[in-house]
Amino acid sequence: MTPFGEWRGGTPAVGWIWVALLALVAIPFPFAQSPLPERAVPIMWLLVGGFFVVLAFVARASWPFAVLLLWALLRTVWNGIVIDWSSLQANVAVFEAGRARPLQLLVLLAMVGLLYVAARDLSPRGARWAAWGLAAGLVWEGLFGYLNLWGIYPWMRFVLADHVGRPMGFLTHPNYFGSLMALGLPVLWALGGILPVVAVGAIIIASWSGGPVISAAVAVAVCAWPDLSKRARYWLVGGAAAAISAVMTVHEWRLSGRLENWAAIWPELARYPIIGQGLGSWRIWADQYNAKLSMQAGRPEVFATLQAHNEPYQLWFELGLIGLLAIAFWVWQASAAVRIAWSSAAAPVSERAWWQPGRVPLDRAWIAVLAAAAMNSLGSPTFHLPAQAAIAVMALARCQAVAATAIANRGGSRFFWRVDAPTPAESLRRRRKTTGSHARTHPHPKEVSV
Repeated sequence: MTPFGEWRGGTPAVGWIWVALLALVAIPFPFAQSPLPERAVPIMWLLVGGFFVVLAFVARASWPFAVLLLWALLRTVWNGIVIDWSSLQANVAVFEAGRARPLQLLVLLAMVGLLYVAARDLSPRGARWAAWGLAAGLVWEGLFGYLNLWGIYPWMRFVLADHVGRPMGFLTHPNYFGSLMALGLPVLWALGGILPVVAVGAIIIASWSGGPVISAAVAVAVCAWPDLSKRARYWLVGGAAAAISAVMTVHEWRLSGRLENWAAIWPELARYPIIGQGLGSWRIWADQYNAKLSMQAGRPEVFATLQAHNEPYQLWFELGLIGLLAIAFWVWQASAAVRIAWSSAAAPVSERAWWQPGRVPLDRAWIAVLAAAAMNSLGSPTFHLPAQAAIAVMALARCQAVAATAIANRGGSRFFWRVDAPTPAESLRRRRKTTGSHARTHPHPKEVSV
């Protein structure tokens, strides 16, 4: 059985594309002023056909993401063929970057899609090794962050004056550093226990950036919630609210000019609200907007940020409501996987103390990573920063893998709104109610092939 949002038969079905491909490559015609249509046109069809193979392969893990890639492809091709880019030309450099950037992003998205499938098919043992790899990277980055607290910035070319004494590692900005550490915090908790959480939480707060602190608070809540009593949950929420309020007060409640940026680009967004302006168009707009301001002021001016610091808003600008609809299906798929994975990972896996490694299951940690990423994406460029995007994609793939195994072992329906067998957490609660036992049960069933 296949969970919602996965098309496991997509790879064999895509072979039928050769029926059209062999006919199309034999029909050369003038295309985009190409001097050699007998070569350029077949190359174009081979690239398009190959991209459809990529889409079919990606659909094994998520057909909503494959649909998003397809729309991004169509929108990018339309930009390159139909739109008069001269209206966007501030100078030659910006024009050439504007032509190349959408294609670069499209290829990057396709490669991420292939890695997404690989992560979905990874064994639990491989996923644990991948988690240790992430932990090693976070420890490396975290050590440099602690050096930054003392004003030490080894191998760094420039540091802004208002960032001195704030951790940022090699990510050039305290917000980006704190967001990365917040996303990795649940994995560190699962592998190393509570001590890494305290250390990482302290350095996130020391970044004095609101987004990372809020994301870290969400991650901690998801990780700890099933193991806490009702009173302890109140204390957790209160402590998180106090930390967030303190950081936002020191940082600023006005969101660092984000509202002004969103307002400035609104007239451009309103021009193409349905189809958007194409991949990479936010940065093209920002470069041109800043160039115009600099020309008017007679000195370099930087107002528009290179990312929107709000993922839904930027994706709306670039891919329109059609792209947001594809993303909504992807979020729906993720919610289905998280719901089933949560029921399998909610109960404690052992009698280990609350502070020991292994108390928080790695499967629950991946769910916490997704929660932190979703929260962070509302105020920071989570999916426009490669490291954070990679962690989020890995977490989603692992949630899908856990959900698929749980569905197969229960023998239940593949649809997330119907479960035929009680979840491990439900079984544990029923047993406690009838026997009064506080015995723990291992929530991870034996892995099967799905």
